[in-house]
Parts: sequence; structure tokens; C-alpha cells
Amino acid sequence: ALLVAAVITVNRTGAGRATAPAYQTTDQPDTPVVNAFIAMQAGDVFTAREQYSSRVLDEISKMDGYDPFTGSGRPTNDQSQRLRILATDVKADNPDQATVTFEVDTYASGGPFGSGNTWTSRRTVPVVREDGVWKLDGQEFFY
Repeated sequence: ALLVAAVITVNRTGAGRATAPAYQTTDQPDTPVVNAFIAMQAGDVFTAREQYSSRVLDEISKMDGYDPFTGSGRPTNDQSQRLRILATDVKADNPDQATVTFEVDTYASGGPFGSGNTWTSRRTVPVVREDGVWKLDGQEFFY
């Protein structure tokens, strides 16, 4: 099954931060992707961790000194990011596994003439249903 979803935008301008979008509560494979993106941008470590499978959290716990949830890879105050879910593909032979393809658009202000820079990265991440809830099953931290 192929599904297409919405666009989530988190903007930061100057020293302030715009109000982050609300977390999704739908039972869809892309829900943990959207929620992890929002949580990582907001620095909401608790909610971010909730979006990942126990397998991923176990892998991270074995990496001495590495904690992606408090890392420094988040956008700076002069950047804005937008998450665009492009496709959700639930595996035909296992409806508890899927992949979510998305793009993150990043805009950074500045530059020699104040024009700024924009770039996009496309990624695909596996998700699994764990304890009845969709979870990210890959080390994707939206840096």
C-alpha cells in the first residue's frame, strides 16, 4: 500500500523559535517520523525517544558517549526546516513493517547578499509496529 501525507514545517528565525506543530496521534506508519522530527527540533528528548523501536534504543545505549537525542546536530536559530512525507509503503507480506520516504528542506539565512541557502535531503527510514504502536526502526535523527 502506498500512502502520501502532509508537510510539517518547523521555523526558526532570529533568536526566537516559532511554535512547533502539534504531535500526531494517528495510527499511521509516518506518525513516528513526523513526531520524531518535531521533537528533535524542539529538543523534546522524552517524546523523541518514544518514537524509536526498542532495537534502535538498545543499539544507541551500546554506543559509549553517543546520545543523538541531546546532540548538537539540530538546526541553528538562523535555519528553518520543513519535513515533507513523500510516500509510505507498508510491506505486503508483513503489515507491521513499512518504509517512509521523506524530504527535509533546510533554509539558512545569511550569505554575501543576504539571499540565504536552501537545500533538500531525501531519506527513507524503516518503521515497525511495536506493542501496537508504529516506531522508527532506523537511526534517523533529522540532523
